[in-house]
Amino acid sequence: MSPNRVVAVATPLIFAPLAGAVTAWLAEHFPGFSVDQNALEEIFIAGALIALAPAAQWLHGWQKYEARAAEAAKESVEAEEPAALAAGGSDELEELEDLAGLDELGEQDELDDLDELEELGEDQELAGVGR
Repeated sequence: MSPNRVVAVATPLIFAPLAGAVTAWLAEHFPGFSVDQNALEEIFIAGALIALAPAAQWLHGWQKYEARAAEAAKESVEAEEPAALAAGGSDELEELEDLAGLDELGEQDELDDLDELEELGEDQELAGVGR
C-alpha cells in the first residue's frame, strides 16, 4: 500500500483520535495546568484537528510529486520515440521520405495506379483469366 493511502486511511481512524486523546490527557495531567473538566472535549477536538493539518499537507505534497513523476515519465517516453524511429526504423523513415519526395513531384498518383494494376493482374491470375 502506498504511503499516501496509509496517511489518508490512518489519519481519521488512528492519528487524529490518538492526537486528541494525548492532548486531553496532557491538559488534565500536566503539572501547572488547571483545566476545567468541561473544556477537555474542546481540547480533544483541537488536538485531533492539529493532527489533520500535517496529513492534509502530506497528501497535497504527494499529489504534486505524483504529477511531477507522471510528467517526467511522459517526457521520457516522448524523448525515446524519435530515437527509436531513428535507430530501428531508418529504412522505414527513408521510404517515407522517398514517398514524400515523390508526392511533391506528383508521381505518387502514378505509383498508386501501378499498384492497382498489379493487384488487378494478381486477381486475374488467381481467377485463371490471364491464361
